[in-house]
Amino acid sequence: MTQCEILVPLRGDDSDVALLQQGLALAELIDGKVASVYAQMDPTELMAWSADGSFASTSASLIQSARDGNEQAWADVQARVEALASGRGGLTVERLIGLQDRLLARRSALSDIVMFGCETVRGKTSISPVFEALLMDAHAPIFIPRTPISMLTGTALIAWDGSVEAGRAAKAALPLLRKAGKVVIIQSVGALEDEGKELSDPARLQDWLGRQDIKAHIETMDASKDTASEILKACTTHGAGLLVAGAYGHSRAREFVFGGVTRTLLKTVTTPSLMLCH
Repeated sequence: MTQCEILVPLRGDDSDVALLQQGLALAELIDGKVASVYAQMDPTELMAWSADGSFASTSASLIQSARDGNEQAWADVQARVEALASGRGGLTVERLIGLQDRLLARRSALSDIVMFGCETVRGKTSISPVFEALLMDAHAPIFIPRTPISMLTGTALIAWDGSVEAGRAAKAALPLLRKAGKVVIIQSVGALEDEGKELSDPARLQDWLGRQDIKAHIETMDASKDTASEILKACTTHGAGLLVAGAYGHSRAREFVFGGVTRTLLKTVTTPSLMLCH
C-alpha cells in the first residue's frame, strides 16, 4: 500500500508544534508520514565581501555569528520535533541551507501534500513567500488545516469549473476525499468561460470520482451572486470540513496576487480546511 508524504515547512518557532500535531493527525487518518523541513539561508550569501582587510575581518565575524545563530535555531527545531516524535513513528525532520523558496520547491516535487498554517498563507509569517512560491510556481498541492482533522471525515466540497487548477486540486485531494463521509461538487455556471464550457461539466468530475470509488453529489450555485460568497455559504450550509479548489492568479514581485475567489478563501478564517492547487 502506498504511503502519502505530508511535507511540513517549519518556521523555526513554537508555532511549529501545533502544525506538526495537525500533520500527525492527518497522517494517521490517511495512512501517511510527516516529513518536516527547516530551510535556512547560508550566512555567506548575505554578506558583501570587500578587498579591504578590516571590513573582511568584520564580515567574517558577522558570518560566524550568523552561523552560530543558525546552529542554535536548528538545535531548537530538532528538539521540538524529537519531543513530538517520541514514542511514535512517521515523523522526520531535515535541514536545508540556501534559498528557501528554491530548495523547498525542489523538495516538494515528490511530496503528496504540503501543509502550511493559516497565518502563513495570509502573508503574516517569515515563510509566507515560500507558500506563494510552492503554490504558484512549483504547483505543489497545498493543504491548510483550519478545522480539527477529525472533521475531514464529514463533508468535503469541491469547487469545480473544469480548469487545470481545479483538476490538479481534485487529484491531490483524493486521499482526503476517500475519508470523507460525503462529497459535494459545487459549480457556478455563470462564472465559466464560454470556450470549453462542456469540458467543465461537473458530471465529468462525478464520473471520475466514481472510478476512484468516491460517490459525489452535484449542486449548482447561484450564478448571479459573488462566487466566493456562494462557496463560503455552501461550506456553512453543509458544515464542510474540507474545501477543494483550484488557485487562480499570478505572482508579481513576490507579492500575494491571487484571483478574487482564491484571495477571499485565503483571507477568510471561517472557511473549512483547504486543499489548493495552481
